[in-house]
Amino acid sequence: MASCSASAKFLQLYESLPPDAQHALVENSLAPLLNVISKDRSNRTLASAARLHKTYANMPSLNLKLKKLEIAALLDELARDNKRSYVKEKSRREELLAEAIESVLDWLNDVWRVVYEYSTNFSKAHASLLYASQAIQQIGNARIGCKCSFMNIYISAKIRRSSGKVVKSFHFTGAHNLERVMLWIWRDLFVVMLVDGTKRQQAAIPEMLDDIRVEYGWKALEQLLYGGNKSSDDDDDDDDLDEGFDFDFDDPIVWDEGDEDDEDYTDTDGSSDGTACSDAQCTCGFHASHWPKKLNEARVRLRELVRTSLISQFSTMPSYTLFNSIVAISDADGMDGDEVCEELLPTLIRVATYSSENYAAALHICAIHLHRDKLMSLLTTHSHLLRPRDTAQHQLATIILAASPTYHLNGLHILEKELLDTVHTIRAFVRSAFCHIDTLSNKAELTEIVALRQEALGRHGRIVRWVGAVVTPTSETANPMALAALMMGLPFPPGIDDGMDDVDPLGYAGFDTDDPELDDLREEFRPNLKERLEGWIEVGRSIKGGMAVLLKVYTVVVEMMPFMSVPDVVDEMTGRLSDKPSKVFLSDALDALWNFCRQQKRKFAKPKSKQKPSSCNPNTSSSTGQPSNSGAVRAAFVTINNPQPKDPAGSIDDVD
Repeated sequence: MASCSASAKFLQLYESLPPDAQHALVENSLAPLLNVISKDRSNRTLASAARLHKTYANMPSLNLKLKKLEIAALLDELARDNKRSYVKEKSRREELLAEAIESVLDWLNDVWRVVYEYSTNFSKAHASLLYASQAIQQIGNARIGCKCSFMNIYISAKIRRSSGKVVKSFHFTGAHNLERVMLWIWRDLFVVMLVDGTKRQQAAIPEMLDDIRVEYGWKALEQLLYGGNKSSDDDDDDDDLDEGFDFDFDDPIVWDEGDEDDEDYTDTDGSSDGTACSDAQCTCGFHASHWPKKLNEARVRLRELVRTSLISQFSTMPSYTLFNSIVAISDADGMDGDEVCEELLPTLIRVATYSSENYAAALHICAIHLHRDKLMSLLTTHSHLLRPRDTAQHQLATIILAASPTYHLNGLHILEKELLDTVHTIRAFVRSAFCHIDTLSNKAELTEIVALRQEALGRHGRIVRWVGAVVTPTSETANPMALAALMMGLPFPPGIDDGMDDVDPLGYAGFDTDDPELDDLREEFRPNLKERLEGWIEVGRSIKGGMAVLLKVYTVVVEMMPFMSVPDVVDEMTGRLSDKPSKVFLSDALDALWNFCRQQKRKFAKPKSKQKPSSCNPNTSSSTGQPSNSGAVRAAFVTINNPQPKDPAGSIDDVD
């Protein structure tokens, strides 16, 4: 018992030592003991060492330093070839690019063999995979001109065992998709570590998962569980990636004969009906067909580690997509979305007010899972964190609140406030594009134009002249110094930025319109006022009492912007704006606002098809011809919003 206790304590101390200290301990303390123990024990120890030496004799050497030098040499050759191509007709770019990618693929195959076949060097294999990812990025970012070759190169990658047997093949277009091959290898690395690794090695898995999250983002962790795929249901959606398994159940290379673990395994994670599954039958996507039973069982522990890592990410930077990923992973353990929400809700509420991103995510998740009390608390205390890009989450939260009798009036108040705020924003941009619209002379001219009938002679000409008089004047060409300052990110020198009003900075600079990092710039230069307005209008139509709010906002719009009741004036204004790339968003917003005004005006108009026959007294015809449904709408409008049920647009003809 004493010897067993001593050996256990020694192993515990040995595992706690760094690699260099372990090697020094063996060399200085353990190896000399072979000279003093009995010859029989000494021979058995030497025989064990010889067997291990034979086992790892043919193991690939993961020499990270040499691989870095090799990739650096290939990158230098690519740069030199790019320079030579300016004066020569031929270029070896395609050949050198293929050679560099082939070098990375060979390296990945060696990493997989070390991990899967020899079950050792886990830390070095992880570091090698991280470098392979960095090498691909270096190749893609190499200064070799156009990246079309890198993005469109066809790659056929095959993972082979030492015997040459193909375990899995990948066929795809674009070297950037090599990430999926690496994630597939990482999954094998982790399940082997969970089965054959020591406690110290297994304790390093969360840190390795964090490294992957830093390198690729948290979405890569979910893809890792599916072997590099986005999910088990998305395999057919990837046209640029084709994966195949090349195996034979009777081949002893893939399925080692004599190993009882190689029999058909049974799914035990609750994601199937418990019958024997294989990769061709089971749809869970969490296992690989080449795994024996012991590795397949380790996938459950790996899933738990990934889920823990994602929850750690959620505790600092929550998002709705991250929440859905956690729900998808938890579904294999029998947890639905509501149960996951209850688990994560305290963390979500705690960090919700740390940033606008967190706040929007909290609104979205609480709305989806009907936590109205939390929604009302967040909107009451921290609504200042909302950004224009968070309109969709805000609208969803408003609908959920208004559906509850407790918070119905709060929902209507939010609807009215946001609609008026959107209208005021549109009016501010209109005044910027038509700076003379509020002058007395132009107001008087607009009043006279409104008084004219639609078919009156000279009406169109007066509208054109009126729009030309109110529009903000701009120079025909932008100052070249202003354009240079724009491209370099410098502020405009005083007096030379007058011609930049019609320049669209995002379009001129050629930025990616879908880049999420440019959301702030898009909100400044291309605010999506049309989508914002139409979204709140749909909210008003979908909740009880919302139509009355829409009618009230309509009266405010017509009072604030009288031209919105004149369709041909709006058409002329949007026509002027559509010629300016930087004002297209405003043109779309005015179109949406005009459609809203037209629809609301019809609610005031008296349907002619439902009018009663006029009486003998013409003075009473207007008072006896009111239809019942119009009276109901008018009564609701008067009760909730306005004591004057009169159409604010007056007697203007409704022209579509």
